[in-house]
Amino acid sequence: MIIYNTTFHTDDTAEERFLEWLKGEFIPRALENGILTEPRLTRVFNHNNDSGQSYSLQFRTESLDRLSQWYETTGNSLIEAIEKQFGEAVAGFSTLLDEIEL
Repeated sequence: MIIYNTTFHTDDTAEERFLEWLKGEFIPRALENGILTEPRLTRVFNHNNDSGQSYSLQFRTESLDRLSQWYETTGNSLIEAIEKQFGEAVAGFSTLLDEIEL
């Protein structure tokens, strides 16, 4: 199982609007085709006095091939939508994690 994690940093001025958009638009659209499942949104603790807030959004998917399919069908358009909606007020980077059974 692959965990697809994206960490977003949002300016204070866009934080509330970004969270509403993430919950109401991004996550539902990301789940539409069933490739990504089990969304989890968490706030990243900020130990310095930088402005803004960071959030981690995680999904699970079966394989890297399935994630590639998701990017082709949905992901790229969602990345464009973030850029269009929020410009430089929101930035993000993604990390892929390979879940290890305990």
